[in-house]
Amino acid sequence: MSKIREGVIFMPVRIRILRGFMLVGFAFLVSRLLYIQVFRGQQYREMAEKQMTEEVILKPQRGSILDRNGRSFTDIQDADLLVMVPAQIKDKDLAAGIVSKLCSMDQDEVATHINDKGSNILTYYIKDVELFSLIKDSLPHGIYTYHDTLRYAKNGLARHLIGYLDGDGQGMMGIEKDYNQDLKDAGSTSIRIYTDRTKRILPGMKAEFVNKINKPRLNVKTTLDYNIQRLVEETMDKYQAKGAVVVLDPKTGDILAMASRPQFDQNNVSESLESDDAPFINRALIGYPPGSVFKTIVAAAAIEENKVEDNETFNCTGSINVNGTVYRCFEREGHGEIDFKNAYAESCNVVFIQIGMRIGGENILEMAKRFGLGQPESIGISVNQSINLPQREETVGTGIGNISLGQGSLLVSPLQVADITSTIANDGYRNKPKLIDSIVDDDGKILRSVGITDGYRVIDENTARKIQEMMRLVVSNGTGKKADVGGMVAGKTGTAEFNKGKGISHSWFTGFFPYYSPHYAMTVVVEGGGVGGGKAAEIFHDIADYIIKINE
Repeated sequence: MSKIREGVIFMPVRIRILRGFMLVGFAFLVSRLLYIQVFRGQQYREMAEKQMTEEVILKPQRGSILDRNGRSFTDIQDADLLVMVPAQIKDKDLAAGIVSKLCSMDQDEVATHINDKGSNILTYYIKDVELFSLIKDSLPHGIYTYHDTLRYAKNGLARHLIGYLDGDGQGMMGIEKDYNQDLKDAGSTSIRIYTDRTKRILPGMKAEFVNKINKPRLNVKTTLDYNIQRLVEETMDKYQAKGAVVVLDPKTGDILAMASRPQFDQNNVSESLESDDAPFINRALIGYPPGSVFKTIVAAAAIEENKVEDNETFNCTGSINVNGTVYRCFEREGHGEIDFKNAYAESCNVVFIQIGMRIGGENILEMAKRFGLGQPESIGISVNQSINLPQREETVGTGIGNISLGQGSLLVSPLQVADITSTIANDGYRNKPKLIDSIVDDDGKILRSVGITDGYRVIDENTARKIQEMMRLVVSNGTGKKADVGGMVAGKTGTAEFNKGKGISHSWFTGFFPYYSPHYAMTVVVEGGGVGGGKAAEIFHDIADYIIKINE
């Protein structure tokens, strides 16, 4: 019993101790609740949701593939994704009818998918946008829509360089494959479905979309120019050309455009796999017989080795016999008396075999190696490059005729020919071609530089200047007149026999422009295109004309 003395109440010690314990316990309970609510609330909330929900990833978030100015080649076409949760749909026939119309699909096929008990989620892209705009606010429960972007646009550019993704969102070709570790795992877009304890979907609970960010996006910045790439591809399609086009910047080695035809559908890879035209092959990187475009290598070797005088003349009778093998000139009656420069301009086979015999096959091969031939181009992505530089023994005897004309076992890629042309345009100094510039964040900040290469001198500047003049003569007075744009183009034609019996040849044209201040080196090859001064030169002209105009 408490004792009272002079108005003061005294408690027994045990009661005071008990009250102290109660206050401490209450404080601990409050602090624990505060800790759970403030610091661990999100974690426990997610744990509870995880036990009662199921999340299905609709699309992994991935870094973009950009051009040199930061313009994206990927995720640029808007699309609406229709997502169905069959377990939530009451009238499945009605739903099948709606979805079939919105997505341009067979209604029976959709109904089969909806009634498949193994399907928790079904996704389709909406095709009838006009109908969707009318009924999007009145779709039955269990049908949801999500505004999305397609990874690849219907008319996407640079497909052979960008590549494609598999069904799990992993890169399977090109930049998508080689830079998969950088591009992937930025986050995901999922749909969250509510379930009971046995993980059965609750029909009445509305599903919701969830966006998760795992890390800052990493993007691959290329050296490509979006506008030039688009122009190149549109021009190839206009001419229905099967082959390749490559555009380089001689001052840096940057690949500004690279296109190959035929191409594949990035959104329907399986269908493209059934094609007989090998659409997955990047024809800009595979080997072709170069024909007369290889005469640039022979000319460089002749000048560097002092095997020909500037004003020296030769006699072309229309053919030449090399150890029993007769090589004919394109001009069947022969060019008659012709000097070195005009022999190059007119692509005289007889003269260039005479010059090749002076130089020797070994020296020609050595010059080809100095220009980078015989080795795959390391541009920043891994590709199969089926190229070939003949062995020395293939260039002796009759073989000197083949190597002098770019024939025999010699195989070079359009990129390599563009590289040779770029080196000539850059006064004999080679900047190795590159496709990948850097890894950047969404603000364009460089996180890692990739495309750093050392250049080197291939031939003397005076040698390069002489060949530049010869290439200008090709376009002004020789076989490449169709490529000219107001006197600003210099180049070389090439005709490579592919099927001699049927008279089928690959058409080459390679050149640079503007002539007095070269900013672009371009190579065009058209499979079965005939003579190089024909379709290949016409394609070159149209692309060069546009580029020159936009830079005026």
